Amino acid sequence: MSSTVLGKRVEKRFALVDCNNFYVSCERLFNPALIGKPVVVLSNNDGCVVARSQEVKDLGIKMGVPVFRIYDLIQRYNIQVYSSNYSLYGDLSGRVMSTLAYFAPDVEIYSIDEAFIDLSEFRYRDLTEYGSEIRQRVKQWVGIPVSVGIAPTKTLAKLASHIAKQSDSGVFDLSVYPSIDELLSKVDVGDLWGIGSQYANWLRERRITTALQLKDANENLIRTKMGIVGVKLQMELRGESCLAMELIDSPKKGTCVSRSFPQPIKDLSDLKEAIASFTHRAAEKLRRQKQAASVITVFARTSPFRDNFYSNSATSELVLSTNYTVELSRVAANLVESIYRQGQNFKKAGVIMTGLVSESQIQGNLFDVSNDEAKQRSRNLMSVMDTINEMYGRDTLRFASNGVIQVWKTKSEQRSPRYTTCWQDLLEVS
Repeated sequence: MSSTVLGKRVEKRFALVDCNNFYVSCERLFNPALIGKPVVVLSNNDGCVVARSQEVKDLGIKMGVPVFRIYDLIQRYNIQVYSSNYSLYGDLSGRVMSTLAYFAPDVEIYSIDEAFIDLSEFRYRDLTEYGSEIRQRVKQWVGIPVSVGIAPTKTLAKLASHIAKQSDSGVFDLSVYPSIDELLSKVDVGDLWGIGSQYANWLRERRITTALQLKDANENLIRTKMGIVGVKLQMELRGESCLAMELIDSPKKGTCVSRSFPQPIKDLSDLKEAIASFTHRAAEKLRRQKQAASVITVFARTSPFRDNFYSNSATSELVLSTNYTVELSRVAANLVESIYRQGQNFKKAGVIMTGLVSESQIQGNLFDVSNDEAKQRSRNLMSVMDTINEMYGRDTLRFASNGVIQVWKTKSEQRSPRYTTCWQDLLEVS
């Protein structure tokens, strides 16, 4: 339960703070009438269930189930259905993470609704009490309920957070639990953080079915299949911290924007519009990440559940790495023409940007004839466009190539207002 720094043993304590039923909690925050009622949030195009309230879980509805398969349950139990509202969820996530920074100097944002915090400097405190303070502060400042799992390693903290969710207090400190092995003996090996289905099946074939059995398994055996990652997992289960806090995001290696269409696309013009819009969004992401793409790939496919399935993609290497929407859109439009097939009903398409480099380290090219003044005008144009769209809402300014009617646009018939990110959607109190 310790690590070595400059020859000294240092006790480690990690907490995993997990937002409870996060998307549902965000919807309830601005509509308290939903509290205590069954609620589901749907994926893009209102296709599948991606978030469930506890009431829905108790009904046996699984994550990822297509919504059309549970229409009868929705009617029978008056389940409240919402389309995904990622603008709202992302903003509230940022507020939760900012609040956590008040409790520890090191915060690792693991996902939109989870974060590790390093509590090693506070290990002499009653950490259960400290965890309760964290829960109370997040609830008071943001309005989102969270659970807090505390342990000597990140892997055990992940396990502790699951236990915390089931407790009345919402906090569980595994480091003071009298018998960690007793808990590990009740955890299926497939439920461990970092164990996928392939590894889980391999372990079960060797009669390693619980977390405790994995902890005590022969290291050489685990190394043959899972490498050093598996050995580190064993050490983490033994209370030896091997996974450090990741406080700096690694540069992204690729950016993808893709969508399934509510209705199949048949016309080349509509497919071009969709790809132009996806390229616009991908370019925005690149500029936000301060990166530029060297390679662009466009893909499109029909429904895999229909006869005569068709899927194709095309890739182009750019002469000069860029995040300039106009240039990326021009290349993407040419790629769309090469993969389009008349008579096909396209159900999904997207763009992938790879070969990402820092925009401050773009390597010049002998055949690049554009001048510095033109490049600066392009950067200024994109900066103004991004600022206006951030201030007044996505697509306030967009290129004509993105289309106007946008028959391919994602369906979101049950989306709640963007209460915290759009002036027009501010909550009105009378």
